[in-house]
Amino acid sequence: MSKTIAIINDPDVTLGTLPTSIETVNAWEAEWKKFSINDNYIILGGHMGAYEDEKYDYLKKEKHWLKNAVENNTKILGICLGAQLIADSTGGEAYLSKEIEFGLKELNFIQQDNLVDVFQSDQVFTWHRDTFDLPDEAFLIAETNFPQIFKIQNSYGLQFHPEINKDLFTTWYSSELSKKELIDFNVEKESSNLFKHSDNLKEKMLDFYSLWIES
Repeated sequence: MSKTIAIINDPDVTLGTLPTSIETVNAWEAEWKKFSINDNYIILGGHMGAYEDEKYDYLKKEKHWLKNAVENNTKILGICLGAQLIADSTGGEAYLSKEIEFGLKELNFIQQDNLVDVFQSDQVFTWHRDTFDLPDEAFLIAETNFPQIFKIQNSYGLQFHPEINKDLFTTWYSSELSKKELIDFNVEKESSNLFKHSDNLKEKMLDFYSLWIES
């Protein structure tokens, strides 16, 4: 029976509303060769860029593993940085955008996909400055001003944060770097809106996770 493993790329970006039963492995400690292509993997986010593999050496090994895993049809879900890593490792390119996307956003669906249709009727939470160009083999499913959901082989990339909760947001916003990055946003208004919808966001996350596991 396959198991689900979440790869943590940043100590401050953990499971959030994802089930706590999921096994977690730190990317900088991962023994990639021991991972079975028959298991399920969630690649979590981080403050670094997918292109910063000279600064964060473990990203090189992670992207090498991702390239092979995607080619072998392994079931993978990439969230934010995780989505960027999937795109970057399979022939696309992750890079720093000229603008920041932050707060709850509505998705524009370009095509239907039964697995991610759960996100059609509600807003999703975004917080990123990096973005990506997709490889030719990938299918873009939904977007805002940025690509938000794509599929390649048996892997999905979500640029937004379906796993967000109050604890994660508070941790991320506690750094001076984050406060400086969001200086042009009404963070109090955006966070209040986020917390007001937190129960619904959690429900959507768990609905999607169940569909993903069963797919």
